[in-house]
Amino acid sequence: MSETLHSLQVHQEELNTQNEQLRLTQISLEQTSQKYHDLFENSPAGYFIIDTNYSVQEVNVAGMEMLGRTKGRILAKPFLLFVDKSCRRTLDEHFLQVRNGSARTELWLLPEQRPPFPVILQSVPLGSSWGESWRCLTTAFDITDRKAAEQALFESETRFRAIFEQNPMAVQIVDANGVPRMSNRAWTRLWGRNPSQGGGIVPQALEMSRHLEQARNGQSIDIPAVRIPAQGRDIPERWVHAHIYPIQSSEGSDDTVPEIVVVHEEITERKRIEIDLKERTERLQRQYNNLRALSEIAALPGGFGAGQQLAAALNLGRRHLGLTIGQITRIEEGGSTIEHHSAPPEAGIVDGTRIDLSETFCAQVIETGNVLALPDLATSPYADHPSHRLHGVGSYLGAPIRQRGRDYGTIAFYSAQASARGFDEGDIEFMRLLSRLVGSVLEQDENRRDLAQSNAELEQFAYVASHDLRQPLRQVSSYVSLLQRRYGEHLDDTAREFIAFAHDGAVRMDRLIVDLLEYSRIGRNTKPVEPVELSQVVADASANLSASLAESGGTIEVTPPLPTVRGDSTDLVRLFQNLIGNAIKYRAPDRPPLIRISSVSTTTEHHISVSDNGIGIESDYFETIFRIFQRLHTPDKYEGTGIGLAICKKVVEQHQGRIWVESNPGQGTTFTIALPNRP
Repeated sequence: MSETLHSLQVHQEELNTQNEQLRLTQISLEQTSQKYHDLFENSPAGYFIIDTNYSVQEVNVAGMEMLGRTKGRILAKPFLLFVDKSCRRTLDEHFLQVRNGSARTELWLLPEQRPPFPVILQSVPLGSSWGESWRCLTTAFDITDRKAAEQALFESETRFRAIFEQNPMAVQIVDANGVPRMSNRAWTRLWGRNPSQGGGIVPQALEMSRHLEQARNGQSIDIPAVRIPAQGRDIPERWVHAHIYPIQSSEGSDDTVPEIVVVHEEITERKRIEIDLKERTERLQRQYNNLRALSEIAALPGGFGAGQQLAAALNLGRRHLGLTIGQITRIEEGGSTIEHHSAPPEAGIVDGTRIDLSETFCAQVIETGNVLALPDLATSPYADHPSHRLHGVGSYLGAPIRQRGRDYGTIAFYSAQASARGFDEGDIEFMRLLSRLVGSVLEQDENRRDLAQSNAELEQFAYVASHDLRQPLRQVSSYVSLLQRRYGEHLDDTAREFIAFAHDGAVRMDRLIVDLLEYSRIGRNTKPVEPVELSQVVADASANLSASLAESGGTIEVTPPLPTVRGDSTDLVRLFQNLIGNAIKYRAPDRPPLIRISSVSTTTEHHISVSDNGIGIESDYFETIFRIFQRLHTPDKYEGTGIGLAICKKVVEQHQGRIWVESNPGQGTTFTIALPNRP
């Protein structure tokens, strides 16, 4: 019994040990199972257990997130429901492959309420430990980012290809040894096609070998335009601008240059345009110089006489053309006369000198009616002409002058030597323009002489009108007055009335002649314009009318300051005297005249206003009153000849100004004068 009991105790101890080992094993198995469960559930990849019907038996958290569904809505559902329709045939083929081993396929999953996205499905069959029926483990990897990167790379490659092929510049990529890797269409169009080199042979003028060596050393080179000579009849001369730059290695800090980009730009047309533009620019510069010289001549002060203007024109022409002598010659019957000249003193030219036509080119210039340009007489058809043979003229440039539609003479420039630069179209056009300008100056000078003669005749007429015409009127007026005094008491009322009418008519006729003379003299004052203070002008005009002002009880109020203008003080006094006099004459019967004078200035004009409180003017007559002999009242009511406001308008216009009127009948009138505001 004791042995049996001992054996039982030993066996019990062994059982306890085995039970403890079993318990520890159980714990280990549970821990391992939990680890695998955690790995399955928490894997970043989507895990799906698929059964023989291709339905989902188990899914992890990542798989549920991919499909956007809870586990209850995924388990026992065909996996086909979670795949984009376009990929379902692909999925069937994938699972057929898994039955024979593993499979790897790209397709698109269809999550709920989200657009499809690409995944890689990788499936392996599971062993018999999973049961008697077939099952597989399917892993889904989201490749959206990779697909986006691939698409971006594809698009970048496509863009590169499009830019490379469609680039209008010729582009070739070569390796470090200069062997072509790829050439675009423009390259083959420029240099031709050579399959072994990716393009035709580059001309030696571009020195490609030397530039490629520089690029291998990491330098970028810009090669200025190079002229490529013509190659036979088929390939004309060309100009090429080149750029060469290295493509650095992208591996770490490696400075090697595996490839080099060569860019050739054909700029033949641009170069031709540049050359043409340069030539045109030179021509335009010459024309600009021509116009500037002509402008300097035309801008000479108006005070210069014709002789000074023409002398200045000849001086500028000599300097501009680089010739020694310039002269204006008048052609007369049987010869020509030098009227104006510009030359060094040693040339010995004197105005008024007559020259035989056969010894000048004047006849040829007038006959052709155009510019005669002879840059080198020794080599011209005129080598035996007396101008060259006898007078030593080496170069000549002349043009005809016309005045009032007829030939006047010529303007010419010449030197003893041949012209160093020759004469171009710009010089010829300069001479045409200069001859017209000279003709205009000569015509204006003749017009001035004619005008001076006409003014002298007008002055003589003014004297006759003021003396000879007024004298008979005075005689008529005197005898009518004498008749009235001696025989007035023996005449009846009708005769005395007739005598009064005759006397008044003679007085009005005399006053009319005086006003007409005053109107005609405006603007014929030869004094130069000068600054005139209008405050002094108004004071002088008021002083001249002091008697009328005192008689009418009138007042003049001046609001200072009045501006200073440039003009003729006498005419301006006449202007304000007429305006103030009208304000006194056309006063209202129930109140004394009040005349206000003020001014407002802008940057361009001075506005001076003369206002009164008189009878006013109807608006229908605002324009009429400034016309000569226009009266709004009969002489028996208001005296006058109807010339006063016409004189005012003429004075203002002589000063480049304007005058207008504003009025309210019965309340008063305002005349406004606008004069230029200039120093």
